[in-house]
Amino acid sequence: MKAVFIAYNQALSEKVDNALKVSGIKGYSKWADMLGAGTEKGEPHLGTHTWPSMNSGILTIIDDDKVDKLLSIINQINQVAEEQGIHAFVWNIERMV
Repeated sequence: MKAVFIAYNQALSEKVDNALKVSGIKGYSKWADMLGAGTEKGEPHLGTHTWPSMNSGILTIIDDDKVDKLLSIINQINQVAEEQGIHAFVWNIERMV
């Protein structure tokens, strides 16, 4: 099992929701309003007058065989909308109850 955390500009919400669907992922937790700033490209998403956009985040725990497909789709989204901001992070799940 793997944990995948996806942080992304809210403008990409429909694309991220579709990425989960196409990857066969049904279970996840979503944070609708997140603040953040990327490390390399794009602008901060702070919900302020100066930086009005916001981020969202999704955490999903999935079987190892679904990770590559999901990351491939996230990478495709990023290639088209790099300045809007989307990143995915993967780590191992030791146990689940």
